[in-house]
Amino acid sequence: MRPVDARRAVTLTATIALIGALASGPFALLLVGATHPQPAWRDVATFIVAYHPVQIAPYLFGFVLVGGFAGLVASLHALAPEALAPRTVCALPFAGAFAAMIFVNYAIQTTFVPSMVTGAPEGDTVLIGALSMANPRSLGWALEMWGYAALGVATWLVAPVFAGTALERVTAWLFVLNGPVSILGGVATAAHPGWVVTPAGFVAFTVWNVLVVAMAVLAVLAMRQRGISNERVRIAF
Repeated sequence: MRPVDARRAVTLTATIALIGALASGPFALLLVGATHPQPAWRDVATFIVAYHPVQIAPYLFGFVLVGGFAGLVASLHALAPEALAPRTVCALPFAGAFAAMIFVNYAIQTTFVPSMVTGAPEGDTVLIGALSMANPRSLGWALEMWGYAALGVATWLVAPVFAGTALERVTAWLFVLNGPVSILGGVATAAHPGWVVTPAGFVAFTVWNVLVVAMAVLAVLAMRQRGISNERVRIAF
């Protein structure tokens, strides 16, 4: 892939990731909270009574976020200089693992859980408690947190592709930071199931959302800056 095409791919996928982050986070959560909020988890019966289809909105928009970040990692690998290729190619399986785990989880949240709510035999409702992310101790949260931990490793590995200008160095620092932040989230979930709904969990969720939005925005700006610099060099010659 030509460098100009790789830059465009980075810009496009970062923009998709940004849209997904804003839509699945602030927008969808405000939408659900303002219309049909789900109360704090008590049991499956309470969940079913309060369930409404609008509650799948964060996961539907989450598909956009996942696709954007998986594509962003792949695009940065395509943009990487030859010296970084061994490092960035290692990011690809982590990005693939991230996409697979989160896509499976969101498929469960948007399709399987709703089908169980509306038509499950009485004895099968235990699956709702085991899988729904309304339950902070569910399999859904294990997939979520470890899936994004895999993305953290991937962004850590591709971070050096951003180099040179001050803007790119800041962007690289954020891509690196996403590594330990996301991995610690997975470790915390394994060590203390249910921590995601504690005050510390809400703070961590907010910080992470700000981080990924900043990563996407700076990636777009860095590619724009790189394109302008290359155009000036071309005109000079």
